[in-house]
Amino acid sequence: MEIIDELLDDGALDPKKLFDENEFSTLIVNREGFSKKQNGTADLVQALLSKKNTRQENEEIFSALKTANAQKLLVDTLQSAKKTADKITLTAACWESGLDFSPYYWVFVELACSDDFTLALEALTVVEHCEGPFEETKLKEALTIAQHTPSRHTTLIGDLISFIKSHTI
Repeated sequence: MEIIDELLDDGALDPKKLFDENEFSTLIVNREGFSKKQNGTADLVQALLSKKNTRQENEEIFSALKTANAQKLLVDTLQSAKKTADKITLTAACWESGLDFSPYYWVFVELACSDDFTLALEALTVVEHCEGPFEETKLKEALTIAQHTPSRHTTLIGDLISFIKSHTI
């Protein structure tokens, strides 16, 4: 009975907090049509976003993501993330997993142009770890994006432009 009384207490649950991104954050991993193995991989991604993980736990998650070859799931989740902190965590997981994200090169070029320095740095690291090959048209598009970004992180953008140019013919 105490629980019911507490729930009915006007001060016990503030509905405004439920929609405050600083209080709660929900990131939905699209699991439509997933197999049992794919659901396990999605669980890893969601566990990664837990603020309670130790470095060792994260290392185990990165290793399992690499084993599962989870590039598409990581990128899909990253693209659906709203909070910058979640984007940073997922982008860091991309390079820390040791996977090659060459097919998603342009996603990380755009993130490397972010106004958030940490997100831009993590994305640049993913770009630098891409092994290629890269389509010439995609490299030209990436170079245009980098050269015309309003980002104030000129050193990072300079490194990004240099990296892109190093892969053009």
